[in-house]
Amino acid sequence: MDIPAIFLWVQFAVLGACFGSFFNVLIYRMPREMSLIKPGSHCPACKRKIAIWHNIPVLGWFILGGRCANCKESISIKYPAVEFLGMLLGFIAALLANGDWVKCIALFWLIVTLIPIFAIDFKYLLLPDTVTVGGILLGFALSFWSIGWLTSLVGIVVCGGGLFLFSFICSKILKKEGMGFGDVKLLAGFGAIMGAELAGISLIIGASLALAVTIPYRLLTKKDMKSPLPFGPFLGLAAPISYLLGDDILDFITGGP
Repeated sequence: MDIPAIFLWVQFAVLGACFGSFFNVLIYRMPREMSLIKPGSHCPACKRKIAIWHNIPVLGWFILGGRCANCKESISIKYPAVEFLGMLLGFIAALLANGDWVKCIALFWLIVTLIPIFAIDFKYLLLPDTVTVGGILLGFALSFWSIGWLTSLVGIVVCGGGLFLFSFICSKILKKEGMGFGDVKLLAGFGAIMGAELAGISLIIGASLALAVTIPYRLLTKKDMKSPLPFGPFLGLAAPISYLLGDDILDFITGGP
């Protein structure tokens, strides 16, 4: 079912800003193993709870003039920046969906969740279950209006199970820890959203991007080539590309129409 484009643009831009606000919490608390629920949003300096009307994504920071309403301590601009980025990415997702609400939700998730994937995996080599498991659940739910529940289920099992098996075998052969389980769950989520074939394309594109960026970077900076690689950001970047262009890529590879 198609929905007027401007409605989706506004709706998902606002939703993106709200997700950005949540991601601020996720990025700070998840690596520190803190609850995402308690305590509520508060000033890092005086610990005073932030009022709801001061916690409006993007606008709240400007209303407060970038300072806590209680102690007047400055509040980092990174918080509204993340919220604005979420708003921008939400708008882009809606723009690319061409009025298709199912496609819009899928693209929104694939694009907006790049924020915590990049922020957390590059620094801590972790991927939050909120994103990975959330993608699996969302993808399977959406499948009833898109690729079909069986295709989604097969995508989860083949992509998640296949990558886990590959990582396990590599760890035994190389005698070192293989790919993180967060990457396994992330790819399983992509399989749930777009099916095994397109998620497989994501894996190929993601691996190619990772090699193209990481090898020159580590050679230039003289970093150890054997040090752990944050694969999630590259896999995450590849997912919306595969979702939008995967069928064309498959046709090109197989010589199809």
